[in-house]
Amino acid sequence: MRNKILEIKKLSKTFTNKSEPLQVLNNIDLDIYEDEIIAIVGTSGCGKSTLLNLITGLDSDYEGEIKYNFDKNNIGYMFQEPALFPWLSIKNNALISSKIKKIDREYYIDNLLKKYNLYEFKDKFPNSLSGGMKQRVSLIRTLSLKPKLLLLDEPFAALDYQTRLKITDDVHNLIKENKITTIIITHDISEAVSFADRVVVLSKRPATIKNIYEIKLNNKSNPTNNRKDELFSSYYEIIGKDLDIF
Repeated sequence: MRNKILEIKKLSKTFTNKSEPLQVLNNIDLDIYEDEIIAIVGTSGCGKSTLLNLITGLDSDYEGEIKYNFDKNNIGYMFQEPALFPWLSIKNNALISSKIKKIDREYYIDNLLKKYNLYEFKDKFPNSLSGGMKQRVSLIRTLSLKPKLLLLDEPFAALDYQTRLKITDDVHNLIKENKITTIIITHDISEAVSFADRVVVLSKRPATIKNIYEIKLNNKSNPTNNRKDELFSSYYEIIGKDLDIF
């Protein structure tokens, strides 16, 4: 039986301003299990990023319950932009989180840089790297603390299509190899279906959970191959209908 590492119960979030309250999330119930990848999809502005901010504790003003069955400090958060420090080398960018925590991760980081063809650039600076390479460095930095839960907020959105496909495979493989429970936010249905074990569809604001789909493909592997599976299009279509795309 799989272990729940995160339990979200009746989670609601309302922003207050000078005019009137704005409810973004409404009674979200969601259990996250160990070693699974969850994709969250929904229309723009429905509250996907807000949900991640609540899970990380960046925003602690909410109604409901978020129960962590692990050390809450062991969460990694990767944003859409790599946000590398331009004055630090690639290796030092990758090491910065572990250095702040005073944890020795140099051997681990070196191995990841080698695995993802970045070791030869370890002494270079971010301006010498392509967008895809910067995103790999950002992921390695996020993983340097070996998080129990990894949160990805539109991590591939700024990349061109071909680079996006390659990076998606790299990230997926790294997550699965290291058995890291992951929640990814994406606007891309194809990305969600090919990348995740389950896809959570949010309604328009105030967001509720419209549907949750367990993705059962015939020969599940990396995202590129998953897109070729004969069942892929059926998941794509039904989720698209949920989002009123079709």
